[in-house]
Amino acid sequence: MKFGIFVFGDNHPDLGRSNQKFYQEVLTIGEWAEELGFDSFWLGEHHFYWYGTCVSPPMVIAALAQRTKKIRLGPAVSVLPFHHPLIVAEEYAMADNLSGGRLNFAIGSGFSPVEYKLFGMSMEEARERYWEGFDVILKAWTQDEFSHRGKYYQIEDGSLFMKPLQRPLPPVWIAASSDETLARAGEMGFSIMGIPFVRSANIDEVKQKNELFLQSYRRAGHKQAPEIIVALHVYLHPSEEAAVESARPHFQRIVDYLTKYRRPGAKTPDFDTIRKERLAVFANPEQACAIFREYEKTGVSHVICMINFGGVPIPDVRRTLELMSKQVFPEFK
Repeated sequence: MKFGIFVFGDNHPDLGRSNQKFYQEVLTIGEWAEELGFDSFWLGEHHFYWYGTCVSPPMVIAALAQRTKKIRLGPAVSVLPFHHPLIVAEEYAMADNLSGGRLNFAIGSGFSPVEYKLFGMSMEEARERYWEGFDVILKAWTQDEFSHRGKYYQIEDGSLFMKPLQRPLPPVWIAASSDETLARAGEMGFSIMGIPFVRSANIDEVKQKNELFLQSYRRAGHKQAPEIIVALHVYLHPSEEAAVESARPHFQRIVDYLTKYRRPGAKTPDFDTIRKERLAVFANPEQACAIFREYEKTGVSHVICMINFGGVPIPDVRRTLELMSKQVFPEFK
């Protein structure tokens, strides 16, 4: 089992914390993650609101590449419909070179109607733009010269000088929740990632989704084992009661945002239900190990921990990281 850190980039205005200070905290957390033995560090991409102040993951990856030496770095996810795919291909290829070949590349189509509206785009086009953009990126990274004639992008005699250091591709994950996307990712031979509390009712449902993906992956004849990632909100404390009560107000900020800005018809997360169903980890280290073991049994091989959600104070973040390193990692590594 691998463990990583996932910074979503939420900086609630009630906290009175400038974006400059928030970014410094993010970079500090990245340094701590390497110091304490985490395998990966990921950044969400969001726009316009406090929920997503990390508007350009490649910029943060480039900064962290200069402050770290081993930890792998990536977006979770690059929201492909928002960008021309050749820009995405170049920026992340550059990030891979700057980091010495440490890029993990994860892609998604986003979920916020507000972001699509302000970009002047229709969410009905998101899926088509997403897959077509990904096709362009793969061509740009793997072919010396390429052309593309699609619905949204037309490229004649294209060539990308800036290619990833990792050849032929950096490791790729596809954010997947629908059966269609899970099956398609498996057929293509890429790994998947997901956030259980927004796509599953319980761990059994996580297992069902992973099995659907793995069936498609194996049916397509892929031999190398994929790496299934789940992203979990994690707040650890030696006392379970303290962990639960300390995490609650910070997670509630996330719930309030998702309730207001998510797609119509999307379910509203509930703190107590999510905790009961182990879709988040607000616990002591022993309980955390038990929950991670449950995910491991579903086929998950990499957990990325959202540890600074909703304004969790930086000393609390450090405590969670240290408890993970000292009391959780030895049980899995």
